[in-house]
Amino acid sequence: MYICQQIQSIIAIMKKTLLMLAAVVSLFTACSDSEDNPVDEKVADYTIIIYGMAGGEMDHSIEDIWRETQTWLPDGKIRVLALNKYGSDSDNFSGKYGAPGEVLAFELDKNTQFETLHKEGAEMESFELFDPANLTALLNRAKKEMPANEYVLVLYGHGGGFDAVTDYPKYNESLTRGVLSDETLGRMSMNMYELTTAISNSDINHLKAILFHNCLMGAMEALTEVSPYTDYMIATPFMLTSEENPLIPILVKNLRSASDFETAARQTLNDSKERLYEGYVKEGVPFNGNVELLKSQELQAVCDAAKKLATRLCELYPTQQDAIDKATCQVYQFYQSKTYYDLLDYAGKLAELTGDSQLANIHNEMETAFHRAILQQVNIDLGVLPTLPFYSLSVVLTDHQRYNQTIYGDVDFGTSYELNKFHRLTGWGRWLDTNQRKPVNNPCGQGVL
Repeated sequence: MYICQQIQSIIAIMKKTLLMLAAVVSLFTACSDSEDNPVDEKVADYTIIIYGMAGGEMDHSIEDIWRETQTWLPDGKIRVLALNKYGSDSDNFSGKYGAPGEVLAFELDKNTQFETLHKEGAEMESFELFDPANLTALLNRAKKEMPANEYVLVLYGHGGGFDAVTDYPKYNESLTRGVLSDETLGRMSMNMYELTTAISNSDINHLKAILFHNCLMGAMEALTEVSPYTDYMIATPFMLTSEENPLIPILVKNLRSASDFETAARQTLNDSKERLYEGYVKEGVPFNGNVELLKSQELQAVCDAAKKLATRLCELYPTQQDAIDKATCQVYQFYQSKTYYDLLDYAGKLAELTGDSQLANIHNEMETAFHRAILQQVNIDLGVLPTLPFYSLSVVLTDHQRYNQTIYGDVDFGTSYELNKFHRLTGWGRWLDTNQRKPVNNPCGQGVL
């Protein structure tokens, strides 16, 4: 009897697994995939792929973006493929078109009936946004069913920046910064290694742009990893407001009329400034903020200068420790509880306080490189917290003690950090391991209440 029960239990699990697999397949297969409804062969100018999770209390925000974006999709010139996983069930759950844990994947067009999307969804809390195979499948669907001259990937959801625990390998591979935190799976995040694997394994293996509609992703450790797979990137080193629907609908609108992506993206940042300002006001905290448009290929020159900076700091520290420690506590911090600091501002403070001619030359080289890499930025100042006249990108800055601190098992912070490409290109972790001064009381643009 017990054996029969075990067999029945195994059969039930197998049936459930097969149903889940069928549901996953349905997410990446359009309803029009049949002989009666062949794939549309018309080539759009752009196909935009929106992928992510906002989370239960913020699910309304992506739905607002869908509705506004729909108004700019009348003619097929721009096509949009969306995959959204709804957040956990709670009193704050705000989704209208999907249930908690439900995954929706659909083409957003002028005829989309949002109220009927729920009928096509799959209730799968176990769906892993961070699994490269799932994003690869979505990119392949875009290539097959929604062909375009150019493809833009939008990652929508929470971003956390580098975390030594989160970003240590899930699959014994090199990982960097986490994005798209999944609240239905213990806040597991996609990291840049998984993102680049997804892109490189897909039929689109190079994108026109990646838009990080996430907090804290304007970071050297993140963008250096993904830059070879895209021409442009849009990101912020700050926390990004999700209020007022900045960026995505405006980008779709501008792509319809602009002659090229860069022109549309520049205009999008200009047009988003008022919404970003109002969004930060709605957040109810006196945060500064910004959004930056970057040209991917120009980041290499920034890394070249950062390598020289790390090398010179290690050389100079024994004789200039007081001045360098002072600079470490004066560099601009993007968010108070995070170890992310403005790289160019750091180079400038170091050159100024040490009086070292080599550091001055490195700062000048880095400044030139950043002004070539950052094509445009829109900055938000609520008039309360410190600002910079020009924001570069963030970099991790910590001290020797923290760098060698065990995070779990026998893995320390440095072991996790040194897996990322930015370190491999620059040796930045070597400077963190040398530095004896933890940054304290730094001027800060967010998180100070």
